[in-house]
Amino acid sequence: MPLVVSHTNNRLTSGLNELRTRYIDRRNAADKANIEVARFRRSLTELNALSNRDLLDIGISRSDIRQIAFEQSQKELANENV
Repeated sequence: MPLVVSHTNNRLTSGLNELRTRYIDRRNAADKANIEVARFRRSLTELNALSNRDLLDIGISRSDIRQIAFEQSQKELANENV
């Protein structure tokens, strides 16, 4: 009888380990997504803080700020993964 209990415990332990691994993977993915969003928001805030004159000087239209902030956050992510 103890063999059955041991076998059941092994299955339970295996299942719990799998759940723990899934949880950690999802938590890490959520953390990474939060970092990406924070980078995007930081870039967006910095660009929005510039005056129209400053934006004109660097060749950026105010309507392009969201796209540029997104591209910048993606570049930072790519540089981090290198």
